[in-house]
Amino acid sequence: MSVSNDSPIGSPSEDRFGLNPFARAVAQSLTTMSAPEGVVVAISGPWGAGKSSAVNLVRHHLQRSVEDGSLVIVPFNPWWFPGSDALTLSFFQELSAAIGPSLPSKLRNSLAALGQGVSAVGAFAGAIASLGSPGIGDLFSKGAALLGRASKQERTIDEEHRQIAKALRERSKRFVVVIDDIDRLSPDDALTIFRLVKSVGRLPNVIYLLAFDRQIAERIVAERFPSEGPSYLEKIIQRFFPLPPPVQTTLNQLVVESAVKVMGDVPERQVARFWNVFHDVIAPIIRTPRDVVRLVNHIATGWPAVEGNVDRADFLAISALELAEPEIYARIRANPDRLCGVRQQNDGGRQGDIGQEYDELLGLADRSERDRRRLRIALRRLFPRLDAVWGNTWHAGDEWRRDRQIASLEHFRSYVSFAVSDDVASAQTIQGIVEHAADGDFIRNELVRAIAEEQRGGGTQAALILNELRYAAPDIAEGDVAPFVATLFEVADTLDVDADRQRGFAGMGNNQLRIYWLLNRLVQDRFDQPAREEIYRAAMENASLDWALDFAESCLAEHTPREGRRVSDNPRVSEAVARELRDIALRKLRAAAETAAFSTSPKLISILFAWWRLNGSDAAEIRTWTDEQLGSDAFVIALAADLPSESWSFGAGWDGMGDRVQRRTLRVNLQPLEDILDTARLEARVADLLEGDTLDEQTRETLVLYRDTPRGRHDIGRSGADEEDAGD
Repeated sequence: MSVSNDSPIGSPSEDRFGLNPFARAVAQSLTTMSAPEGVVVAISGPWGAGKSSAVNLVRHHLQRSVEDGSLVIVPFNPWWFPGSDALTLSFFQELSAAIGPSLPSKLRNSLAALGQGVSAVGAFAGAIASLGSPGIGDLFSKGAALLGRASKQERTIDEEHRQIAKALRERSKRFVVVIDDIDRLSPDDALTIFRLVKSVGRLPNVIYLLAFDRQIAERIVAERFPSEGPSYLEKIIQRFFPLPPPVQTTLNQLVVESAVKVMGDVPERQVARFWNVFHDVIAPIIRTPRDVVRLVNHIATGWPAVEGNVDRADFLAISALELAEPEIYARIRANPDRLCGVRQQNDGGRQGDIGQEYDELLGLADRSERDRRRLRIALRRLFPRLDAVWGNTWHAGDEWRRDRQIASLEHFRSYVSFAVSDDVASAQTIQGIVEHAADGDFIRNELVRAIAEEQRGGGTQAALILNELRYAAPDIAEGDVAPFVATLFEVADTLDVDADRQRGFAGMGNNQLRIYWLLNRLVQDRFDQPAREEIYRAAMENASLDWALDFAESCLAEHTPREGRRVSDNPRVSEAVARELRDIALRKLRAAAETAAFSTSPKLISILFAWWRLNGSDAAEIRTWTDEQLGSDAFVIALAADLPSESWSFGAGWDGMGDRVQRRTLRVNLQPLEDILDTARLEARVADLLEGDTLDEQTRETLVLYRDTPRGRHDIGRSGADEEDAGD
């Protein structure tokens, strides 16, 4: 959609705001009213209401009189001639060009001469034009000689004016002088126009059609002539034609039609919310045709950068707020953490205090009660968190992320920076995965590619995709779920990269956990247990090793009561199927052990513990295998690299205030390994390797770190089986 330059319309066929009947009535009035001494009429209306369009339509309806020779239209654009003298001179030159041919030959240059005379006398011109100004009689008489010399015909301005008036009165032709946008001139230039029209510009059969915002014009007059007020304009203008206000439904319809052209149709499931947002946020802001044009231009230029990555209703609404309420928009932009997501019951403060705090935060405290009520409703539509602030309604979860609404903190930046946020995967990427969910090669390539794309803030695109897929899971067709899950299981180990592990103050999380969260939305919430079992049985056959172990353990754990954890009320699979999945995982593990395929895995320790747990805590099989592997330098180095484990905790600072971030601590705890690994032999092997001179620098650093890390109790082992049920 092209951007509009806000040009006024020129013909009735372009009229969408009901201006044409009004313009026709004004035109008819101009052609029938008596104007023996000249008439001044004005179209008045607020900025952007369509005054220029109305003027053009009036001219359109006057065209028949122009064609039959009974009327001449004289357009005058004061914007081209800034300054009192330039305006005065050009004003009369324009009149001379239009009216001169209708005058006797000896008077044809009189109007131009009149303009030269008036503009030449400076202060006198202003006084003469303001016939009601104090002392005008003295000024007129004392300056007569000067004014006379200013005229080329050596007549005074007053004499020149009388001669022109007499000639025009004797003719039947009318002249309509059109002067638009007077209220957009500087105060001095606007007053000059009013003065000229009021005094020396008043001529028989000359009708002035002025267009301006009456309130603005009256303020300009009040600043210069405080005692005059509205009566000043009433002395000049015989008839005001207030512009009819546009019908709100028409404005709304134009906004929606234009928005659809720019952004496309609203998806069916979002239609109800679109109209809620439209009527509570956008419609109250749209009051004039110019409001429509400005908003449509705004979205037309901004939408291509974020297309598909933001919600249509929210983008339209935040654009409207940016244009109509720039201060509130700036405050929204500065406070995403206070507006997005959900408000917790313990956010602090009494309800009334919190409401006042948010009024001040968003610049509503000083607004009228009516405005404050309207804006609160608008902001609650965009940020449901504010329902708890002003409406005492609490939302339980972040249900806004699926549609990429502005209330989602991850997507907020896309609305205010006109670029897709670095914190989310693009909608095109997610949509592509949804549409090709059953295509294993496509999904595999897409996810592996995402691992290689590092984000500016850390981590990879894979983490973002897995996060977003949680919310897009309902969009994946039921028939595509099984093949999609199978592909996820196949590439799960490849996706579990260290770059996507959150640690310390950033929280805990990794791509395995993200896959579990996705499975909850994709499978657990959509299928009954028998259907889930079929999906998981098939997926486990080609699952990557570490994921197969973790998933089998997690399914068994749902049937195994432990201290602090109850048996699941709705386990993924039955206990019998959980044991089947365990057997599949052990079969994979033993096959890999025969070839030592995982002996150098960076997750070696967790694999050994999974083997031990899934094997019913029978360590003999594992100990036999590790005894054999300890003869391998690569196995020893892999153990040394994986054994130092980290923990994060807050400690007391030196000043007693405590840490603001968590501290990282490394420990090596060999005690839990003693049943499945000869730890003494491991220590000896590490020492032997360090005494040699065949190690590269990186390997030596790995072994030194292991040797020097403090020994002590520290939980090691798998985390996925314990954390996969974390809430979304």
